[in-house]
Amino acid sequence: MPSRLLCAALLVLSAASLPALELQRGKLKLVINDKTGRYAVYGSEDQVRPVWTPLYLANDLATSKWKLQIADKVVVLGDDPAFTTAVDQTATGAKIIWNSKTVAATLNLDFVLSSGSAVADGLKLTLLLVNVSQTPFKTGVRWVLDTNLGEKKDHFRLSTDDLVASETKLEGSYPEWWSSRSATDDTFGLLVMLGQGSTPPSRVIFANWKRLDDSSWDSGFKAGREFNLLPYSFNDSAVAEYWDPQELGPGLSREIDVTLGLVSAKTFAASILASANPIDDLLKKNRNPSLSALDQDVASLDTLIAQIDAKLADPSRVSPEDLKLLQAVLDQIEARKKALAP
Repeated sequence: MPSRLLCAALLVLSAASLPALELQRGKLKLVINDKTGRYAVYGSEDQVRPVWTPLYLANDLATSKWKLQIADKVVVLGDDPAFTTAVDQTATGAKIIWNSKTVAATLNLDFVLSSGSAVADGLKLTLLLVNVSQTPFKTGVRWVLDTNLGEKKDHFRLSTDDLVASETKLEGSYPEWWSSRSATDDTFGLLVMLGQGSTPPSRVIFANWKRLDDSSWDSGFKAGREFNLLPYSFNDSAVAEYWDPQELGPGLSREIDVTLGLVSAKTFAASILASANPIDDLLKKNRNPSLSALDQDVASLDTLIAQIDAKLADPSRVSPEDLKLLQAVLDQIEARKKALAP
C-alpha cells in the first residue's frame, strides 16, 4: 500500500471538487461518484454520533472495481470510454447505469436490514447485464474489493472461523461468508455473503491487491504466498470474486447479486429491504414473523432510543410523521407486553 499513499493523498485533496451522491440509512453511508459510478461504503455502530469508517479502501475509489469480460475483451466499469455513466437515487438506495453499444450494465445498491437489526446495516448489490447488440457473446464478471481493515492483524475470517492470512482460493463448496475486520475492534468490519441471497461465485481469490489489479482477468494466484509484492506493496490484501463467462444472446440478461454489510449483523441470510425512514423500518421489523416477540422488542427499543436521542440532538429534524411512527412503535411494544402478561 505505501506505493499508493501519494496518489491517495492527491485524491483526497481533490475530493471536494468531485460530484457525489451521498446516502445514509441506519448504520451505513453510501457515497457514489457521479462521473464514474465508483462508490464507497462506510459504517458506524453509533447512530446518534456516528463516526463513519470505510468498510474497504475509500481514499482511492478506483482500486475496487467491477470488470466485465465481453467476448474476447475485458472492460472496467467506470473507466472504459465506450460506456456512459448515470447515477440515480432510488426509494431503497441508488442505481448506477453504464451503457455501451454492446452491453447495458445496471448496478442497484439497496439498503437492507439483517434479521437482528432494526435499521439498515447492509447493502444488496444487484448487477444486471443486458446484451443490447444483435450478436450473441459470452460475458463474465469479476468484482475486486480493495480491503484494508484487517491488514494489520488477521486480514480475513471465514464463517467457519478459519483465518485467511495468505493467498487463498475458495472454490466449489463455500462458507456462508468472509469478513474483513478492524485490527483494533474485532466487532467492527465488513461481511460479504457467499450464498443465502448472493449469487455463488465461480471462485474467490484472496491475494495481493496489485497482483489482482495488474491481471487482465485471472490473477497469478499462489496458495500460501504472503500478501506482498515487493518493492511495490507490503501486506496489501484484496479479494476477487469471479462469475465465469456465460453465453448471452441478443436482448437476454444476466444478474449477479451480492449482499454485504457490517460484521455485527452475523449474517444477511434473512435480510429485508430498508426504507428511507429508519423509524418506518422499526414498524417493518416488528412485523417480521421470523423473530420472537422478545427479539423484536429488544431490537426495537435499542433503535428507538437511538432515534429519539438523534431527534433530541436536532429537534429541527422531527416531523409530524416521525412522531406518529414513534408512537406506533411504542404502541406495538405495549400491545405485545400486555399479550405476554400473565
